Order: sequence, then C-alpha cells, then structure tokens
Amino acid sequence: MPLEPGDYFLSATNPVANVDQRDLEKLAMRLFERPDVKAARARAEIMWRRVADRLMPADQMALFDDHVSDYCFKCTLVAANTDANFPRVLRVYSEGAEWFGHKVPGAKWGGDNPNNAYRIVPVAAGGRYEVTGQRQVEPSTYVTFQLVGNSTTSATLASLEQLDMDVGEDGRYTLTLDDMPAGGRPNHLQIPPGTLYLFIRDSMGDWERQQPDALRVRRIDAPTRGPLTDDELAATAISNILSDVFYAYYAQRLFFNGPQMMTPPEGAGSVGGLVTQQGSLGHFTLGEDEAVIITANSAGATYRDIVLHDLWLRSLPNRDRQISLTNAQMVPDADGRFSYILSIADPGVHNWLDPCGLHDVLILHRWQGFPDPEAGQPAIESRKVALAALDDALPPGVARVTPEQRRAQIARRQASYDRRFAVD
Repeated sequence: MPLEPGDYFLSATNPVANVDQRDLEKLAMRLFERPDVKAARARAEIMWRRVADRLMPADQMALFDDHVSDYCFKCTLVAANTDANFPRVLRVYSEGAEWFGHKVPGAKWGGDNPNNAYRIVPVAAGGRYEVTGQRQVEPSTYVTFQLVGNSTTSATLASLEQLDMDVGEDGRYTLTLDDMPAGGRPNHLQIPPGTLYLFIRDSMGDWERQQPDALRVRRIDAPTRGPLTDDELAATAISNILSDVFYAYYAQRLFFNGPQMMTPPEGAGSVGGLVTQQGSLGHFTLGEDEAVIITANSAGATYRDIVLHDLWLRSLPNRDRQISLTNAQMVPDADGRFSYILSIADPGVHNWLDPCGLHDVLILHRWQGFPDPEAGQPAIESRKVALAALDDALPPGVARVTPEQRRAQIARRQASYDRRFAVD
C-alpha cells in the first residue's frame, strides 16, 4: 500500500522520509557542534589513535578522520533519540547525505550493512508503547525487532521476527510493548529492566524495488517527566562517544583473530549481531596482482549478502562502488553456489567485490531466515590466487560482464541507492 504524505510521512515512496527522521537529524547535528560534545570527540580521537596509529597501514590511516567523525556522529545520533517518554523512530548507521535541506554526516560503524535500514525507538521498562507498521508494495526481504540494553544496540534482551508476526492482508500490523507477558496478545514484546531501545532491521535484498516498513510509535501511558533537554541529550552523547570506543574496538578486532580466510559460519548473537543470523568473517591483505575467490552456498536463506569494510569496520562507499552484493544482485555459478571475486582490478566477473583501492579489507557474509530445514547448513570457502591465474582458478560457470555491463550495473546501484534518501 503506498504511503499518504501528510503531517508525518513526507514522501509517497520513502517511509524513512518522515518528520521524526528530519527533526532528529537536525537535533543530532546541533548537539554534534556543541563545545562539550566537540571536546568528547577530541578525546575519542586520542583514544582511537593510541590503539591504532602504529598498527594501521597508511591507506587506512588516511581514512582515520572520516572514521572518527562517523563513530562520534553515530554516538550523537543514537543519543538524540533516547527519550523513552517521547519516543520517535530514527534511522541510524548510514552514509551521510543531503536531504531535508540539510547535510547529515555519516554514521557508519561496527560492520554496518548498506543493505539494511537500521532504526531505533527508545523504550523503557514500566512504559507502554504501540508501534504501527505498514509493509510496502515491495517489502523488505527480512525484518526483525529486538529490545536492546546498550547504546551500541549489541545487547539483545528480547527478539521478534516479522515472519512470526500477525500481519494484515493490507500489510498493516501493530506491535505492543510493555512490562507484562503477552498473555495471548499477538505481536507483543515484554520490556525487561535495562531496555534502552527497540532496534529494527529491515534487510533489503532488492535495492531497486524494496522499501523498509513504514513505522510510527506512540507512548500509550502518560510520560513520567517532561522532554529531555539539550544538555541532558548532550551528556548522553558524550557518554556514548567515550564509552562505546571499547565495544567498537572489540568488534573490529574480531576480524584479526585468525588466518586470512573466511571463518566457518556461526551465529552472530554472541558478539552483538542478529540472534537469528549466521555469519562468516574475513580479513584479507591484497596485492595488486592478487585475487581472493570466495564461494558460498545459499543454505535456503531468505536473505543473504556479502559486504566489504575498511579496517575501521565501516562499509566502503556504498553508492558508487560495488562493495556489496545481496541475493538479488549476485549471480550463481553453474553448480548453484555463489562465487565472489575480491581484487583491486576489475576481473570482468559479475560478482566482483571492489575494495576501492584498499589493500586491506574486512568482509562480512550473512545468511538470514531459514524457512527450509532440508536446505543444508551455510557453508563458505576462500582462497587467494595470482590475478594472472584467476581464469584457471575460477569454478565452472562463473558469470562474466563486459565493461559496458559493469557501467550499467553501477548505474542501477546508484539509482537504487538514491531511493533511500528520496523526499518527494
């Protein structure tokens, strides 16, 4: 069902273009420029530099300022939507962009997935909330709702998948949240003590058609106090900026604990990822004359992707370079598996992963949603080869592209990406 722009939704096609998003981004940008928040940003820069400047290659240190900015704005953006008495819906963890008449900074961090719309809604134990949702004409492939207990949204306290929810034939649904058990109520999450946010992931396998659910929230019971002031929100931003460094650094170091290969798939919940997700991690150092062949099965997963990140664990530039592929964007090999080629030079393979000139990259492969228990378990393998020997090393039936086809592939990517910042 198409959106009806009005007092809340500001676009007929983009559910994220709404009053909450516009106003909270403006609030976060105002907080970001406060002297006390700037002082915290400077301290965080020192903290990051002291654990990284002698370890990181020069091409990664060239990204340091952008990393610190993304990390600090992420912390500030999350803090801007922390008032559980007056909850709003906010998309977080995305690239910067110009829309709503302002230029919002980037907020990529922690293995962000460019195929997801990540959104947070502040909630608290003792409060009663109602989230109304509307699936779009072409809905997200996979949607999850999690209650989380920290500012990095990595401590999952409860979880609900849309596959297990009651959704009307028109795509509408209502999610209730309070501190009582469901008691027969469908689409309910019990809020345990310590909850900070409802964290929503819309995973979009098809950029060209899919859009995240349209969401609105209201607190049903009366607020317990007036709205948080800018000073209070800034204090939370400062706390996030200084304390979240430790988890962010931990998440980054997960990729360095092992040989340069894709790890066996395992559940992501134990390290702060989606509890119903299987994932594989990789860290590769790549020469100009080398390539890495990564081959994985589908395991019958509803949603899959593979994403490149810099060593700061930020996804590489999402719009203009093929740094990721989803199940709708990738092409299978002749045997039904999927081979991806990581190389600095374009090898003319459809499933090329572009490291954007970087010689060190981190890789995440995800499988989400397993409706068919007979499909087999996720599996992945990787090996490095000489670029000159790539053709002989490729599995049979790997799809190729011409330079013209690659340009068309990137043009589709750019047009699809722009939809997430559309305001019409």
